[in-house]
Amino acid sequence: MSTNITYNPASNPKISVVMVDGSFRERYDSIDFMARQDFPSGDYELIWVEYYDKIHPDLKRRMDAQAGSRDFRAIALGRSGTYHASYCFNRGIDEARGELVVIPDADVIAEPDFLQTVWRDHQASDELVTYYHRHNEPKEQHAGEVTLEHLRKVCELTNPTNHGACLAVRKKWLTRINGYEQSPIFATGFHANDKDVYARLCNLGLMVRWNPNVRLMHPWHDMTGEVTPHYTPQLDVISWRGRTLSTLPFQGLDPSRDTTPPAKFREAERWLASLDRPKWKRALARIGRAAGLNREAA
Repeated sequence: MSTNITYNPASNPKISVVMVDGSFRERYDSIDFMARQDFPSGDYELIWVEYYDKIHPDLKRRMDAQAGSRDFRAIALGRSGTYHASYCFNRGIDEARGELVVIPDADVIAEPDFLQTVWRDHQASDELVTYYHRHNEPKEQHAGEVTLEHLRKVCELTNPTNHGACLAVRKKWLTRINGYEQSPIFATGFHANDKDVYARLCNLGLMVRWNPNVRLMHPWHDMTGEVTPHYTPQLDVISWRGRTLSTLPFQGLDPSRDTTPPAKFREAERWLASLDRPKWKRALARIGRAAGLNREAA
């Protein structure tokens, strides 16, 4: 299904949940659990942004099930070539109508009180940035059916500084830092753009809190915890931003506010482009085929 999906636009949502995909997700159970939130249905929206041109049939089926009750919509960017999540995040930020933007890993499973807790956290200050831990299902205990009962029992906190697990921050601050980094350095399915955004929000002077009382649960899938050489130049950029207190990306949400990267990072872009069909491409293609997309990674 290649059309965008829009249902029941809320008149004035407080929260915008943004989830992204590059035609590699195996499951879309997270949609169902976001639909079961005890936060008032008219107070939040969910925006799913797909990098390529196809809305997966299972995603459409799950969103169809919410017709008449939730403001959930899917957007296909219709881009080609190497997947770059930052374009999806930035489109979601641009589309968001809520005061507060919540960006979870798109396959985490949330408890029913998750959005209520996030909203309550952010009443403390409008300069607050919150992160929520992702607890992983061990491979050896992976279950075919996704249930809260099973995940509550087996999921473990394996990476306490996983900034990509979930970010919540007011839209005005994401706009102030000009969104996520769209430089080719942060492309591919392996990206540290979550750590980059964290660094730039800190440089802006905002207050950061990890809420230890929230457990987002992550069903195991192929590539969980994968490490590749692509992270090295990304972490170099993040380290440089920490030293220079930079808050803006090289290529961001508003092109008029883009900045010029130092020469060494332009060299990093060329190095990444020279890698010959790295492992991430094969892995994403394999997952895409398993999900019934028949898409070879570009």
